[in-house]
Amino acid sequence: MRCFMVFLSVVAVVRAAAGAATSCAQSEAYFSRHNISAGDDQEPGQICGGQCCGRGREANLRAALRRTAEESIAISTVRTAELMLSTRRTLQEHLLGLSHRSQNKTAVLFTQLYRGHATRTHTPLATLYDDIRTLLRSSSEHDVITDIVNTRHPKDLVTSARKFFRDLFPVAYQNALRLDSKQFTPEYEACLKDAYDAVQPFGEVPQQLGVSLSQSLEAARVLLDMLAVGAGALTSANHVLAGINEECSNKLLQAAGCARCAGFDARPCRNYCLNIARGCIGSLLVELDGPWSSYVEGVEQLTRIDADVALRELDTKVSKAIMYALENRNILENKVRQECGPPSTVDSGLTPAPPTPGSVRRDDFRAPPPDTELLQFAATLASTKRLFSTVADRLCDETDFVDDVNEHCWNGQAIGEYSKPLVPSSTLSNQKYNPEITLNPPQDPRLLNIADRLQQARQLLISHAGTGGAQAEAFMQGDEAGEEGSGSGRSYPEDDGSYDAEGSGEEGSGSDDDVSRTMAGENRGGSATYSSTERTQAATNTRPFLSVIFATLILAAFGQCVT
Repeated sequence: MRCFMVFLSVVAVVRAAAGAATSCAQSEAYFSRHNISAGDDQEPGQICGGQCCGRGREANLRAALRRTAEESIAISTVRTAELMLSTRRTLQEHLLGLSHRSQNKTAVLFTQLYRGHATRTHTPLATLYDDIRTLLRSSSEHDVITDIVNTRHPKDLVTSARKFFRDLFPVAYQNALRLDSKQFTPEYEACLKDAYDAVQPFGEVPQQLGVSLSQSLEAARVLLDMLAVGAGALTSANHVLAGINEECSNKLLQAAGCARCAGFDARPCRNYCLNIARGCIGSLLVELDGPWSSYVEGVEQLTRIDADVALRELDTKVSKAIMYALENRNILENKVRQECGPPSTVDSGLTPAPPTPGSVRRDDFRAPPPDTELLQFAATLASTKRLFSTVADRLCDETDFVDDVNEHCWNGQAIGEYSKPLVPSSTLSNQKYNPEITLNPPQDPRLLNIADRLQQARQLLISHAGTGGAQAEAFMQGDEAGEEGSGSGRSYPEDDGSYDAEGSGEEGSGSDDDVSRTMAGENRGGSATYSSTERTQAATNTRPFLSVIFATLILAAFGQCVT
């Protein structure tokens, strides 16, 4: 009898050693991938307690899985932010480059028209285009992000256009009178400028040019600034992710780490992972869903930039204004004489020169309009409208968390079936039915600030979108506004879960009553009784040398009994 008991003891010890060796060997590759060393203390971890993880290894694994979760969620927001800033820089560089080419083309026009006197137009021309570029360069990315909605216009282009034509008037009037070898006295030139408003030498063209230029370039400036605002909101949202609480860090460890600590080569069940992701990560950011969707719609309304056309046509409109003065020379001369008297001139010392053909090539504005690129950008951005309501689900596509089944997978306790209900979405109201979360997610005050910034950005975008923007505003205030959560930015309606790419409408619990009935009697701490028999999985594939050791120990035990 004593020998039989020795035999059983040896068998148990050897089997345990072989199982542990094999199980931990299967987990070592996983630990190595997370740079978690094999050296560890002998005290079991407090969360997993498996034979493959001591307290030190468990703590390191917990931190690594939390980083994985944060980085996984950040991928979507970072890529979108980079796209927005890249589009902003490309558009800004395009418009600034176009302004320089437009200035050069207008300067050539003056050289052809005014010949020796064209140098007198250089200063007013440079001042006008400097004002244009000041508007387009109004804010750096950092300034816009930190001081988000600055509605003060850096330059009033209506005033800039008036000043340009007022300073141009003496040269244009001298040309109209064909005084090529003469020049007005300083006093007479000052009088002409003072009489500009009364004489209106260029008709309505300067006012029309100023208004159209101001509206189109101001819309471009708003789009440039608000793209930076959106990128800043995404960056701030990533910072909120750092607020994952201790319970959720433990839940991430239980989902993707504890199976490895127990020696199982298994990933969490799909619905188990989604419940943790939506409760721990999605619920932190879901309040931004409505404001972000509204912001994206505002960007869509302003993606057709008229500033490109305005800059390309600026020299043509200047030419049109000059032609107006020439065609109405007699009327213009009578008005000037009433205001300033007959021309008072001095010898300019210039010899009249023949007109020059200029140096502007036909392809001087060869840079294509950015319409196509902006439409592609708008389409890509539109696909992110539900970014914050779905971003948490991406975690369950990561290597450590992905498993497409809900049977024979890690359910948090063992290898088996996950039969708990799937919450339909990440909305805060749904989290009270989440079987994996016991605490309500903390409300980060930064979310309110981000939401308000997005709402203000949306309002600015819509206000500069013209009639199309007004139609969009009316549309967004209708039924769709309720679905998208637009409004004050502080309270958003619940999501119906129809967006769920995982088919949660079918896999989930359905109505709230169904969730309540299903969850009745379950322990929210994770020790619920499952409806199906658990199927545990021990490690297999014992190595040959372990079999040899096993046989040797048995023979030695029997030898002791015989003696």
